[in-house]
Amino acid sequence: MSFRRLLVLALLWGCSDKAGQPPNSPDVSTGEASGASAAGASGAGTAEAGAGGQLLGVGGQPGAAPNALGSSGVCGFTAPVEYGAAAADGLVDVPPNDPNIFYMGRVDCKPEGPAFAFPAVSLRVRFVGSALDLRLRDSGTGGAQSTNYYDVSIDGAAPTRLEVAAGDHVYRLARDLADGEHSAEVVKRVESNTNSGKGQVLGLRVRAGSTLLPVRQKPLRVEFVGDSITCGYGDEVSTTTPDNFHYTTLNSNANAAYGAVAARQLDAEYVAVAVSGRGVYRNYGGGAGELAPVFYNDTLPDDTTAPPWDFTRYLPDVVVVNLGTNDFSPPGPDHDAYKAAYTSFLKQIRGHYPAALLLAVVGPMLSDSYPAGVQAWTTVQSDVSGVVNELSAQGDANVHFLALTPQSAPYGEDYHPTLATHQQMAQAVVGEIRRLLGSQP
Repeated sequence: MSFRRLLVLALLWGCSDKAGQPPNSPDVSTGEASGASAAGASGAGTAEAGAGGQLLGVGGQPGAAPNALGSSGVCGFTAPVEYGAAAADGLVDVPPNDPNIFYMGRVDCKPEGPAFAFPAVSLRVRFVGSALDLRLRDSGTGGAQSTNYYDVSIDGAAPTRLEVAAGDHVYRLARDLADGEHSAEVVKRVESNTNSGKGQVLGLRVRAGSTLLPVRQKPLRVEFVGDSITCGYGDEVSTTTPDNFHYTTLNSNANAAYGAVAARQLDAEYVAVAVSGRGVYRNYGGGAGELAPVFYNDTLPDDTTAPPWDFTRYLPDVVVVNLGTNDFSPPGPDHDAYKAAYTSFLKQIRGHYPAALLLAVVGPMLSDSYPAGVQAWTTVQSDVSGVVNELSAQGDANVHFLALTPQSAPYGEDYHPTLATHQQMAQAVVGEIRRLLGSQP
């Protein structure tokens, strides 16, 4: 077993599962989240620094870990920036390409304003100062299905929900923090919604004289590929009458979906590449839109003007794929076409990440009772496990299969998993990832 693998495993088994799920986020209509001065999981004192503030790599060794991200995450900004002049409130503008703003997820890294649309894209900063604002451009159109929300956490505290408005606005994230170091994380709760969910960071605002510091890089990198389940569609509803509860952005939280929960339990960087209603060979009900093998190449899904994703920006240790729920929508799939597309897609991912652990997951929304006569739950397990077994027989020893427990009532919006179900899913995936990483040479 490699030295890097031993270090990662030691960190994995030392992580506490209690860090996995943020509590239900209270509404913050003013856009302000006031943080305490005590350091949390991402707060003061957690960044590993060597002499002169040099970040330490995996295991605390000087320098970067293999394939390490820079201090700006996936964006790779390195050039020094100049802050603006102090405004009347004593705050100065920090350009969005400051090298110590850590971007994570599929991000179009424009220096004048990194843009994003996939769910769970995040921004992390560590700073010395008493105040923090976010300057954001939002593409939402308003209403129950197109108002965008973010989770904001200060000093590792439970996240608060930030509602944003269309256009360019400044959002107050924290005020009157105690003297010393603080941390902040902003996570996109909402999916792309044909790019009405798109956001663009225009910068931060801090007190004059404040300093941004490098954040701690997490020791593992995971990527979850999927559909509405991975997007956290309707997960903050819990009801026995889901026919009465349809999709809203208010009740959908990608930061509480199973992939994000699993990443926190693993202390891993997290990237979600997911769009509701999409499949590997067929979208829900045969609907329009890019299939997963196509949007997997996107920086911004369904946006032909955006640059394609640069796969060298983020090299995951683990890729989890959960696709099939929409392929099996009425009237059911062509199984040969589904298996061929799934096989091709796993090979596509393997081509980008030769060393990654690939975990093909099914569930928890499919059942043998719907669609009638399809036996969807039984056959999706047979189809996907068969694909995995065939790839293994062809020599890929690092691709695996996991069937999650089918869900039962209560449900989220439109029969999607609740927060509690996402927790159970995350526990199963985390256990399997730890088992598989521990068994690798």
